[in-house]
Amino acid sequence: MADDKVGITGLTVAESEEIHRNLIQGTQIFGIIAALAHLLAYIYSPWLH
Repeated sequence: MADDKVGITGLTVAESEEIHRNLIQGTQIFGIIAALAHLLAYIYSPWLH
């Protein structure tokens, strides 16, 4: 069992891939929300036009 651990984290390859997948998905969701917020701020802020 100790052979499938990766580096100093003690995670298996599957565990580290799951964390990476969740991190990427969270970053994408945050980016979409941030882009939408910036778009709305641009649309509704008269001093930016």
